[in-house]
Amino acid sequence: MSQSPEQLPFFLGSRLVKELDLGVGGNLYGGRMLDFTAEQAAIHAARCTGESHPVGYRFSEFYLTRPVKAGEILDFYAGKPEFGRSSVTFSIEARVGGERALRGECTFVAIGPDGRKKALKERKP
Repeated sequence: MSQSPEQLPFFLGSRLVKELDLGVGGNLYGGRMLDFTAEQAAIHAARCTGESHPVGYRFSEFYLTRPVKAGEILDFYAGKPEFGRSSVTFSIEARVGGERALRGECTFVAIGPDGRKKALKERKP
């Protein structure tokens, strides 16, 4: 499902990196970057599926490809969603300017009141 940056058509949102987000090396701490990414991905999954609370099911390897400093703005983009019976999967990446800082893939599932996977009713690109 790997897509080039030009093929990630869905802009998800932005995040300003603050001093408190930095690790001991002076760059954005990787755990915070993953937290930001998971939040943007969950919002995108909710919009794609119409589910108010999709559940993260699988996150691929995430590649941190560029250090990010305080004051820089991360822009998040997603690829075209692929739907299963109860899931949605898409590529996601974060960029600073036009330069990729993170890339990966994630899958979210719809869960019913009983805690089990349920079929999706709505599917939007």
